[in-house]
Amino acid sequence: MKALLGGLVVAAHAAGFVALAARCHGSELVVDVPAPPVSPVLAIDGAVPPALAGRIAIDDSAPGPGLHRRRWSVRYRGGAVRSVGAVQLVGPFQDPAAARCVGRAIVGQRLLDDGHAGPGTIAAAIAAQLAAELRGEAVFPAGEFQRIEHLALRWATLDHHPDDRALAGEVAGGYVRASATIVFARVAVPVVVALIPVTSPSELRFRIAVRAELAFGNRVVQWLSDKLGGDALATRLARRQIDDALVTALAPPPPFTLSGGQTLRFTYCDEPPEIAEGAYGALPFGVALGESDRDPRILPPRLGHGPRSAPPATAALALDLDLDALNALLYELWRGGFLDRQLAEAGLDRRFNTDPTVTEFLSLRLSPLHLTLPPVVTATHGGLRLSAEAHVGIRDGATLATGRVWGELDFRFTGNAALQVAVDLGKLELSCERTATTLVPCYGDLVDAVSGRSSEFHGALTEAFAHLVSDIFVGRFGAAGLPADFVIHSALPSVTKTPTNATLHLELDGAISAPR
Repeated sequence: MKALLGGLVVAAHAAGFVALAARCHGSELVVDVPAPPVSPVLAIDGAVPPALAGRIAIDDSAPGPGLHRRRWSVRYRGGAVRSVGAVQLVGPFQDPAAARCVGRAIVGQRLLDDGHAGPGTIAAAIAAQLAAELRGEAVFPAGEFQRIEHLALRWATLDHHPDDRALAGEVAGGYVRASATIVFARVAVPVVVALIPVTSPSELRFRIAVRAELAFGNRVVQWLSDKLGGDALATRLARRQIDDALVTALAPPPPFTLSGGQTLRFTYCDEPPEIAEGAYGALPFGVALGESDRDPRILPPRLGHGPRSAPPATAALALDLDLDALNALLYELWRGGFLDRQLAEAGLDRRFNTDPTVTEFLSLRLSPLHLTLPPVVTATHGGLRLSAEAHVGIRDGATLATGRVWGELDFRFTGNAALQVAVDLGKLELSCERTATTLVPCYGDLVDAVSGRSSEFHGALTEAFAHLVSDIFVGRFGAAGLPADFVIHSALPSVTKTPTNATLHLELDGAISAPR
C-alpha cells in the first residue's frame, strides 16, 4: 500500500505539471452537460469550447438500456490527454406495477425424488410426514394405518403419460405425478395424484386430480369400498401434504433481510411454470420494486429474458437470474441505501485520508462515496460487467471539489468450484464539477496510477463476491408448509450470454433435511 501511495505522490506532481502545460497550450477542456440523469432514450449532449470543437473525440458506451456514458477527450501537444465523462440512465425501464418475470426457481427431479424416495428428497420428507400424521389413525372399516409403500414423485407431461389424460384432463404444460400405496390393516389404497400448477401474479396453486382403488383383504367387505371412497381419501392426503410441499418448493426465493432492516422480496409473476418430463420443474418469479424517494423516474433498465440453458440432469435446486433480475436487485439495494452503507463501511476514504504517506506528502482528502444512480450489470465478451457512478468530495487544502467517479467491475465465471468467479477492476475515471452541469478534468494521472495497479484489487474483490453469494444463498431455508428445511451447502455461479443479454445461473448444492 505504501509503495502504491508513493507512486500516487509522484503521479500527483506529474498531474499538476501536465495540467499547467495543457493550459499553456491553449483552451481548457470544459464540457457543459445539462442532460437529465435519467431518460427513456439516450439524450446526452454537451457544449464544448469553440476552440476545441475540431479536436475533441467523443466515445459512447454500447447502445441499449442501462447506464450510458459519454466521454469527451482532447489531446494536447506533448501527448497529454484530458477527458471528462457524463452518465445517463437510459430506458426502457422495468415497471413496478407490472408482474414481470425476471428469473426462475428450478427444482430438479433429483431433489423431487431420486427414484427411491431417498434421504434428502422432497419425496422422503413427505413420506415421513404423512406416516407420522397417519400413525395410530384408523378408518372404518379399513382398519388402522400401517405404512406407506412405493411413494414416487415425478415431473410429468401428458405426452409421456397418455393414460393420465382421463385423470387430469387437458394440461397445457406439465404436472407433478405422485403415486403411492397407503396400507391400512384391511385395505391397500393405490393412489395416483396429478397436481396441475395454476399460477397467477399473486399465488401458485395446484389443481388436484386423483385416481384411487381400494383392495380389501376380505372380499366380504369389498362392497364397503364405495362407502369409504378411495378418491376422497387420496384427495385428503394430497391436500394435506403434497400440495403444500410443492407450493413451498416451487415458490419464489424467500425474502432476504439486509443489515439496516431492508428486505429484498421476490414475487409471483405473469408466466406459467415450465415442466420437463422426469427432469425439472421451474417457476418464474419477479422482484418487488419500490419507488425511489430521490427521483421517481429512476428505475432499473429492462432488457427482457436472457438466454437459458436446460439444467443438468444432476441438478437439485437452481436459480436463473436474468440481467433484469440482477439490475432490479441492485436498484433495490441502491434505493434503500444499502450500497452506500457498504461503501461507507469499506472506508475507502478513511484508508486514503489516514495513510501515513498521504498525511505527510499530500494535501488531498476524500469524502465517503455516494452512488448517484443504481449500478447496472451488462453482458460482455468475457462475462458480466457492473458499472456505477458515484459522487466524492475532494478537498485539496482550502479547495473543495465534487468529483464524479466512474467505475467498472468485470466478472469472469470459471466453472471451477475452487475459484468460482474472478472479479477485476476495469475502468476507473474521474471528472470534476465546476458547476452542477459543467465538467472539467481533474487528477487524471492520479486515477491512472490507481488503475495501473488494478491487479492488487483482484483478490479482495473476488473474496468479497464469494462472501456475498455465500451470505445470500448458502445455509438453511425453511418455510411453512414444507415438513423440512432446504439445506444449501454451496452455490456455483455460471453465465449464459449473448452479445447484448445474459443469464446468471446459480447451481445450489443442497438437500432436504430431516422432518422438523
